[in-house]
Amino acid sequence: MHFGKLKKLKAFLDDKFDHTLLINKDDPLLPKFIDLELLGACKLVILDNVGMEGTSDFLWDWVNTWLKEEEKGRVCCYKVEVREHEKNSAFYEGEPIWFKAEEYFGNL
Repeated sequence: MHFGKLKKLKAFLDDKFDHTLLINKDDPLLPKFIDLELLGACKLVILDNVGMEGTSDFLWDWVNTWLKEEEKGRVCCYKVEVREHEKNSAFYEGEPIWFKAEEYFGNL
């Protein structure tokens, strides 16, 4: 994949994680956070699971959905690692079910 195409990925990451407030979709205070966003006090991003494991799963899914469309299934993201700080990180790895590496690379 051409490196220049990753600008869309960078824009997505900036939109979701740069100066944002991440909240679980089932957070009991979610309505109050929505009110704060409407007042301009924060930029709210709602995820199924904002923990490191959930965030890595979310990113792996998004990146592979985008790559399948952008590259017509030619490439995939095999591993995503997220870090909050040096003591809190997680990763998700795997080959998407739609990716057929042998179609492009044979049986290396």
